[in-house]
Amino acid sequence: NLLTAEFLPTRTAKSLASRIEQIKYLYEKGGFTIGTVLMDNEFEKLRPLLPELHLNTTAASEHVPEVERRIRLVKERARGILNTLPYKRMPQTILVELIYHVILWLNAFPSKSGISETLSPREIVLRHKLDFSKHCRAPFGSYCEVHDEPTPTNSMSSRSTPAIVLGPRKKIKRRDFTRYPM
Repeated sequence: NLLTAEFLPTRTAKSLASRIEQIKYLYEKGGFTIGTVLMDNEFEKLRPLLPELHLNTTAASEHVPEVERRIRLVKERARGILNTLPYKRMPQTILVELIYHVILWLNAFPSKSGISETLSPREIVLRHKLDFSKHCRAPFGSYCEVHDEPTPTNSMSSRSTPAIVLGPRKKIKRRDFTRYPM
């Protein structure tokens, strides 16, 4: 029950196949072997590009119910977070990071229909557990100032950079930050 998402600017067969190969590699690193992949008919064009996988595609105008239900869950959670934010417009970059953030947290807890009652899909496949003290320091969309460490340290340049929290996946890597009310 590990959820994955990839932002693809173009949905060409080559780019889709490349992303599926990356996801397959992710599972292989966790000790899993992928034999069959359930997909919508849109992915039929990938069959010649992924000969080592058995692609089980649906008929035209049909969908894979398990996949559609997970997509719906991700969208519901993302809308819930989006409607708590004070912003009137949302750049595509933030929306993409919001989806990654939602999936990160869905994977962080054991799944009721999963193979373990105590281990999360993230722990099972990625062998990585989230740490509350590191990964929950500020909610998604918060305004903060990340502390810079300029060289030389005696200059009059700014010591922080304004930023918006996009989850624990770091775009700006700094040791510390201060969250401010909006």
